[in-house]
Amino acid sequence: MKSLMKSLRINLYIDGIILIILGFLTLRYPVEAIMSAGFIIGVGLVASGINYLSGFYFFRLKRFIVLGLLDIITGSIMIAQPGITAFIIPFVLAIWLFITGITRTCASFWLGGAEIPGWWLMLINGIALILLAIFMFISPLHSAFSIMMILACVLIASGVLAILEGYFIDK
Repeated sequence: MKSLMKSLRINLYIDGIILIILGFLTLRYPVEAIMSAGFIIGVGLVASGINYLSGFYFFRLKRFIVLGLLDIITGSIMIAQPGITAFIIPFVLAIWLFITGITRTCASFWLGGAEIPGWWLMLINGIALILLAIFMFISPLHSAFSIMMILACVLIASGVLAILEGYFIDK
């Protein structure tokens, strides 16, 4: 059991160090980081598309052909055009935030009509998400850098926490 804890501790230390290094590299090279993220997402989509096509082979579901080809085409474009992908990521996130904000705002009115306490917190959250989405649409370059800065901070914090987990394990 002692050697297992020692191995886990070492694993957490290494994990923490890697995450911290990735965080600082993301801070230092934000453009390259977002382009790399787009490339990795593209590779994932191609793999997902291949999986869908194999699903068609095994299950004979025709929609798997469409989904597979769509994923493969989208992933291939993302791999071949990393600059466009890096430019699109903030827009995709902005669309998601906008839809989430609208949903939360509408839900808050329903909660308010049902006299649920704290409904206004969901309203504030929805409005904040909508405003953030609008800012991201207006300034996609700043949004891309902001996304990378947040990612860098999360990586560094996660690395520090992993090291602390390793330190306090089996104390």
